[in-house]
Amino acid sequence: MNAVIIGPLALPAPALVILLAFFSALLAFQWWQKRRQHNHCEGVLWLIALSGLLGARLAFVWRYQDQYPDLLSMLDVRDGGWWWPGALLALPLLFLALWRLPRQRGGLLIAAGAAAASAGVTLMVLVALQAPMSRLPDTPLYNLQGKPVALHAITGGQPTLINLWASWCPPCRREMPVLQAAQDRYSRLRIVLVNQGERAGPVRRYLTEQGLQFNFLLLDPHSTLSQYAGSTGLPLTLLVDAQGNELARHFGPLSSATLHHLVQPHLPGVSP
Repeated sequence: MNAVIIGPLALPAPALVILLAFFSALLAFQWWQKRRQHNHCEGVLWLIALSGLLGARLAFVWRYQDQYPDLLSMLDVRDGGWWWPGALLALPLLFLALWRLPRQRGGLLIAAGAAAASAGVTLMVLVALQAPMSRLPDTPLYNLQGKPVALHAITGGQPTLINLWASWCPPCRREMPVLQAAQDRYSRLRIVLVNQGERAGPVRRYLTEQGLQFNFLLLDPHSTLSQYAGSTGLPLTLLVDAQGNELARHFGPLSSATLHHLVQPHLPGVSP
């Protein structure tokens, strides 16, 4: 499961795992301190957690530094760029806290165990709820002139990136320049934008106002592809192979780095 939908809120699955793990650790640590009647010092948990997030971000930026045009784009965490090896930065701080804070050692170990257990259980639930990736449905879509277009006629024979978006969606708007640039950068990857639930008029007006041009832009008036993906949150990007079989998906806005991170493991021959 790529994202968790809670009412109007769509939360990426990795973010949910991190949040539940941290708050499980915090609650376990508070419970231990209350039983031991120790002074509260949850600050050390916050420091360890933040160091893990910082390390994950730094690792991702370092790995894809050639995809970031400037320092400002590296600091923009809205692209969701995190790479798990960087989270190992939190381990030295945990060991240092265990050594320097002997009175809190039991609580820190319990908190670490609670975080690991929570993350493990959450991951197992998400995996159990994950629908198996399958071949895209041959749903009827339409071009901006209102003519029906078979999705398989576009995706067949070439690896394809399908972006589900809407003009009213701020994160979708933010990734539009990235997707437009990707058309030229990834010559062996077809980029297809499929608008969800809007009419041709508002979509055409938005593209004109923003000066955007896409080789393949279709309308999905009934949001059939969102239903197939099991997600009402936007934007959602699907990566499929030449036969239309889904390889991977990404929930949230794409940057140049996160797009490369999505494509490279599955299609190593497709590069900028």
